Amino acid sequence: MNASGHYCFILFLGVLLASCAHREAPPVADRIPFDQRLRSFQALHNEVQIEGLRAYFTKDASIQSPLTPRPAGVEKYLSALKAEPYQLAFGRTDLVYSLPSRAATRSDTVARAPGRFDLKERVTVEWRVDGGYWRIARLSFSDWSPMVGTWRRSGQGREGLIELRVLPDGNYLVFLAGDYSVPAFRGRYRLERNNVAFVDTSANDIQQLQSGEGSYLFVRTPGGMDLRKIQDENAWRAERFEGLWTAAN
Repeated sequence: MNASGHYCFILFLGVLLASCAHREAPPVADRIPFDQRLRSFQALHNEVQIEGLRAYFTKDASIQSPLTPRPAGVEKYLSALKAEPYQLAFGRTDLVYSLPSRAATRSDTVARAPGRFDLKERVTVEWRVDGGYWRIARLSFSDWSPMVGTWRRSGQGREGLIELRVLPDGNYLVFLAGDYSVPAFRGRYRLERNNVAFVDTSANDIQQLQSGEGSYLFVRTPGGMDLRKIQDENAWRAERFEGLWTAAN
């Protein structure tokens, strides 16, 4: 090979290497359909198989759920699930988009925990290829009110902690003194812009049930929320709900 031919050969190799460096990553070997993958995830979730579930997420995954209404990382979500298991069922799954290393699906989903919540939602899952496998990078429910979540503040005297759980379906639960076996109160709420109305519908101690409505101004704060009382016909709630609440999830 003469000098000119040798030079052309080296130039060809350089162009070939450069094109390889900018080529899209090779197709992922993991070919399990997304709906089948979600059913497998569902089975592990409902059996609280923590280690198996961990492998379904990217390390930086963001997970929204009834336990973590504000998206949480993998370890925080798995810890919450272990403490308070609930059942998850994925129905019809539609493909939103699919790229060589990223994809998204949207599924009809039921999330159920007897006595706590029973939600029917559309769930979006964003997938990313990680280590040669499709893993969940983001799981999110339909747009939820900014008030949805678990909020805590101190009660009066020796009452201990008051925990207010605001659910996406318009229900709320109130737990007292760290006793999570049964809610002290259950009720319905309405949020219109920044005005929220509470009405208790049942009480663990029926003698404590007061059906009067309470109206508050809802203000988000860096660490939680501030409820500013407008009026409240429920004397127990009127003395305890107004003020700062800390976000618990």
